Amino acid sequence: MTSIEKRLTQADIFYQNDEPELALEILNEVITDSNSTDSEIAEALNLKGITIELAPYLSEDKENYSGLIYFQKALEYTSHNTSILFNVLNSFSCIDMMQDYTQKNKSAFMCAYDVLNNDLYDFLNEESKSELHKFSSK
Repeated sequence: MTSIEKRLTQADIFYQNDEPELALEILNEVITDSNSTDSEIAEALNLKGITIELAPYLSEDKENYSGLIYFQKALEYTSHNTSILFNVLNSFSCIDMMQDYTQKNKSAFMCAYDVLNNDLYDFLNEESKSELHKFSSK
């Protein structure tokens, strides 16, 4: 396990233990570390988005506290990661839809849904397929 992988694991542990400040500190280090691979940066951005949804008061953007911002950035590093794509879809919940950023980026939902439904559908397990079908009505 590389030092970056260890830091990502540590950040995940901090997140799970309701210590979002410590998780974000590590995630920001991973994102800016020149030794991080694209997939590690994507994982860090994904976890950062999840952490911001847990603790919106820690958002760098005080106007918008949606994890969508970070999920979209993560997709720039890995466009076909099912976990990130589902996080994009989940960002369009009732609470997040009240935010300006989410309202202005509705196309992100359609893009994520399209990739999951058209490009990755055959690779999804039954639970993920079922979850994806729930989003079809949106």
